[in-house]
Formats: sequence, C-alpha cells, structure tokens
Amino acid sequence: MSYRLDLTVISQCEQQSRFGLTLHNLSDQALKNWSLHFTFARWIPVETLSSGQLEQLGSYCVLRPSQPETLAANGHFYTEFTLETTPFLLHDQGIQDAFINTAPDDHPVQPLPVEITSLSLLEPPVEQLSIPLPPAKDISLIPLPDSLIRLNGEFRLNAEVAVSVPTDLAAGCARWLQSELETLLHEDIQVAPQGQIRYHHDDTLAEGAYLLEVTPNTIWLRAGSTAGFTHATASLLQLIPTTPAHHVQASYLLPAVSISDQPNYSYRGMMVDCARHFHPVRRLKHLINQMARYKFNYLHWHLTDDEGWRLEIEAYPALTDIGAWRGPNEVLKPQFLNIDRRYGGYYTKVQVRELIAYAGDRGITLIPEIDIPGHCRAAIRSLPALLVDPEDRSQYRSMQCYPDNVLSPALPGTYTFLKTVLQEVCELFPGPYVHIGGDEVPEGAWSDSPASQALMAQYGYRDRLELQGHILQFAEEVLRSRGKRMMGWEEATEGNKISKQTVVLSWQSEEAGLTCARDGFDIIMQPGQYTYLDMAQGFSADEPGANWAGSLPLDTVYSYRPLASLEADDPVHQHILGIQAGLWSEHITTQSRFEYMIYPRLLAVAELCWTRPELRHWQDFKARLNGQLRYLDQVGINYRRCE
Repeated sequence: MSYRLDLTVISQCEQQSRFGLTLHNLSDQALKNWSLHFTFARWIPVETLSSGQLEQLGSYCVLRPSQPETLAANGHFYTEFTLETTPFLLHDQGIQDAFINTAPDDHPVQPLPVEITSLSLLEPPVEQLSIPLPPAKDISLIPLPDSLIRLNGEFRLNAEVAVSVPTDLAAGCARWLQSELETLLHEDIQVAPQGQIRYHHDDTLAEGAYLLEVTPNTIWLRAGSTAGFTHATASLLQLIPTTPAHHVQASYLLPAVSISDQPNYSYRGMMVDCARHFHPVRRLKHLINQMARYKFNYLHWHLTDDEGWRLEIEAYPALTDIGAWRGPNEVLKPQFLNIDRRYGGYYTKVQVRELIAYAGDRGITLIPEIDIPGHCRAAIRSLPALLVDPEDRSQYRSMQCYPDNVLSPALPGTYTFLKTVLQEVCELFPGPYVHIGGDEVPEGAWSDSPASQALMAQYGYRDRLELQGHILQFAEEVLRSRGKRMMGWEEATEGNKISKQTVVLSWQSEEAGLTCARDGFDIIMQPGQYTYLDMAQGFSADEPGANWAGSLPLDTVYSYRPLASLEADDPVHQHILGIQAGLWSEHITTQSRFEYMIYPRLLAVAELCWTRPELRHWQDFKARLNGQLRYLDQVGINYRRCE
C-alpha cells in the first residue's frame, strides 16, 4: 500500500481526549493538491486542529493542508485535534475508512486507497472475555418451555415421513417445516392425510400456546392459533439432532417428549437497520429463519435514515434513484465504510412482498420504520423542491453530525410527502404496526425559521417540541385512517401530541420506558444497555462494535428483567408488550460481521422474551446454548465463541 493513515491517542482524561493523525506517503511520487477523505464517528471541532482545514458532514471528513502543500515522497502530514469525549476503549472507535483525492475541486473525485492502522489506545490491553459452557444438555431447547417431559423411545425422521395439515391455521408453518426437512433430508417431503407428523387444531389452547408430543410412531403439533402452530414447529425443528442416526444417512432420531408451552410476552422482536448499510434480501431471509426457530414474531425493519432511503415509493422515484446511494460523486456523500465508491441499494415492492410472505410462513410480522421528523437527510436531499424551506436559517448539529436532516413542520410539502409515503407503506405492509421513529431531533431545529415560528403562534405552541408533536400527530392520523397503529421511540412522546394508542419503544434506558408506561403508553423494552446487539460483546479493545451503552456480554443480556424493581402486581407491568433486540449497522457490511454481532446473544434475548423469569437460570441456559451452538456450526453461522 502506498499510503498509510495512523490515529493515536496522545492524552485523555474523563471527558477530553487529544489525538494525533498522521498521513504517510510511502510511494516514490509526491502528492500535489491532495485531500484526505476519511470517516470518523465523532464530531471534530475544527478550532482544535493544530494543522490543516477540515470539513465534516456526518461521519465523512475531508482534511486539506492549510495552504496548498505537496506531500513529499516518503514524507508525512501530521495534525492533532481534541474531542470532548470519554476515553476511547475500542479499535472500532477509530477511523473507519479513508482515501486520498488529487483531482481538482471541479472534477469528479478519483480515490486513491489508504491503509488504516488500528487506533492506538492508551488503555492497557484487556483479555478477551470468556464464558465457559457446561456440557450440552440432551435436549437443548431455547427458549426454555414451560414444561418438557421426556418419554420412552425415539421417533425416526427420514424421507419416508409425511406431514398432515388438516387446518389452514397451520398451512404456513407446514410449508416452513417442509422446506427445512427437504433441505436436511435431500428429498421431497409429502403432505398426506395420515402423515406421521400431524398438525391438530385445539381451540382450548390460548393464542400462541402449543402442545408438542413426539412418540416413536407419530408427532403431534396441537394449537388453537397460527402462532401456536408456528411455535410448535420451531420446537420440533430444534429437537432434530445435528448428526444423523448411526450408520444411517439422512435419518435422524428425535427424543420422545411431551411439551406444553406458551409465551411470556406477546411481542418478541428484532430490529435491523438497513439504512446505514444495505442488507440484501437473502441476508434478511436467513435472519428471519433463525428468528422463527427461536420464536420471535416481529422484525422491525429500519428502512430510512440520513444515510439512505431503502424502500421503493412509486410516487417519488427520486427517493431511491438518489436517496438509496451514496459516494464521493453522489448527492449523498459517503458515510462509515465503502466510501471510495458508489454504495447502496433498496428494496423493490416485489422484493418486499416476497419477504413478507416468507416471514409470514414463519410466524413473523414485518414492521416498517419510516424515520421522521429527524433522520430525514436522504429524503430531503432527494426531494429538495418539496422538503426544503429556503427561508429556514436554523443552525443545529444532529447526534450524527448533520446540519440539515429535519423535516419542516411549516412546509405544505412535508405533509404531502408524509401522507403519500405512509399510504404506500400501509398498502404494502399488511401488519398492524408502522414505526415513525421520532427520535433525536436536534436542539436548534426550526429555531430560525419564520414559517415555523408563525406556525407556533397560529396554534399557541410555546415549546419547539410541540412542532415535532404536530408532525407526528399528522402521521398518526394518516396511519389510523389506514387501520394501522403507530409506533415510535420514546422521544415521540415529546411535544405531547400523539395519542396513548401509539406504542413506544424505549431505547435510551430502562427508566425511559418506565416513564412512558406510567404515562399510559404501551411499551416495548429495547434499552441499549441490555438489547443493542451492535454493542461490543466484551471489554477487549479488539472486540467489534460500539460501547456508548457499555459493553454487552452474553451474561449481561441474559440478566435483563424488564421493570424488575416494580412490585409484581404493579399495573404498570400491563403496559409492557414485550422485548426487542436491536442491530444498528454503521459498522456492519458483511454477512460474517452481521452474524458475529447477532449470535449467540439473540438466543439469550429469545429466552428473555418467551420464558417466564422464574424459570430462567443462567447455568441451565449455558448448557442448552452449548447444544444450540452445534446447530449454528452445522448451518455455518459465524457466532462469537464463548470460550
């Protein structure tokens, strides 16, 4: 590599760190009229630079020498800067990607690759976290069922078995079971009236509950609902061993058991961010299949943000023609990784319908998120004639370092845009929920907008947050008219305009969820300190991930008990619909990294969602996890090793 970039921590204290940045020209050619383009997740105050000029938009930084300067062959450029931040502990907190450009400003950028060394930290190294696992249990179901009784004998599963599906309630999960068995046995599996695997409708069982009985001759899956049949199927699939019966290829011996089970929470979710980095349909299908296996029932699909718009909207093709792509020569500038090229993608409506059907067979409902009124830069840059207020002189910087990512509450175009987009979303997604974000609107937004100030006067608003509430109230009315229930992050309650019918997802802390529940909102708990799977899984600097919510090892995830400080009979508990894991994708571009951050922690979240707290036991979970890791190995999932 001809160019190298080093970032070093020079000094640090509790809330301030000084960094040194060195660009090495290792080639035998001098660089003229050069600029360094790199991504860094923190805001760099330009006044702290010891040398050079910096422009920053989001994570994308362009550094130039203070005066036109040649970077000599085998020479280097050095500068320092200060951040008001706690000490860096992870290599992932350093520079993520970089290139050099020597093209004139009025020409397309022509990236030259740069090698980036690991962030040099002052903290001493910490050993990789190890969680020793006890021997695997013979039956290692996750999540733990209410009741499991081992019976005498075994059921031989081979290509001669057939599936009996006398009720339409089991049609989808039966297709899922067929698909899994055909992949495992390498043969077609027949559907027949008297199949050895039998779905049976039992209307005495509650929603989501099931009975699974495996005998030497027959497997019975009993439920009174589609969800119950899906959960029974998931348990049956987990009973299949990872290795065939001795000396018999494509033949598996399942233990005879009787299982009675039902979920503790009705909502068991996983959120995936596809806006920061685009995840292809095949990756999402793979995840959905695993979610179903561990009895999740909702995939919260984060489709829009500052860095990308990922959903086809027929009324506004520019949202994907422009907003789905970023790069050094695109309207949306690069962010995070892959910054030297055109990067992005989006989901067509055909692909979305295909994914909805695939998830539906596995008992999973897709919840789209269209993030408003903040996190809207991709939309605003795609539709400036509709969404930009030319008279707005407000100055702000969002949490992710953008000065122009908030919809205007005073523009008619904002409401035209919202109604049009949300109506198309409602037509596309059959599920009951649509998520509208509502988080991280920066201080200063709308403060110097004559139109916004006039709107406040018109409605008698005294707090700028009421403008956010004004927009969200409109969105809620649109969704309600289409039979949907609105969801939002806890900041959506600010401005006091949305109704108590909105479901609030609490992400900043447990306390934020408790506050909303006490105010009468139904809530889903997703506190970053326990459920954010983009957090590092240990304390070593080499652990991939972020740590703003702290490191999140497997045992910390498993320890979570929502609102455990409340008395068991406190009515606030009735407002907790469930728990959700989350995966933000600023650092995640590959299948390998995607899986590494999710597994095995997703299995711990599955047990939090499903199993009654009094039945959970850490040592027992670890033994069952050890058994499940054999399956993850079998299907080639790249999980973080426990030992």
